[in-house]
Amino acid sequence: MARIEEIFNENPGPIQGFNAVVQYDVYDQMPSTYQHYFHDGTLTIKEGVQVAPNVTMSLNYDTFKKFVLCKMSGTMALLTGKVKVKGDVSTGLKIESILKKYNLKEPL
Repeated sequence: MARIEEIFNENPGPIQGFNAVVQYDVYDQMPSTYQHYFHDGTLTIKEGVQVAPNVTMSLNYDTFKKFVLCKMSGTMALLTGKVKVKGDVSTGLKIESILKKYNLKEPL
């Protein structure tokens, strides 16, 4: 997660003007919750629940990784039941368009 935060903050253009809290409930062998705070062109990632998010996405780690690396579309993940979304779905879709602009690569 720290690498994602670093990459986004080195190039804030794609997140400029995007203000939201996106929560990822990642489940697998070691379940974790992460909140991504987008505010004024910066991204801060914190583990655990700090505030009420705009959108929450529940997914396993493999799906999370594929989503972040743009190897799986959010729409396809939603339609196939690989991700469950609570809250503002449009915010979740906006994240996908932002991720495409960063073109993240492994390792994260």
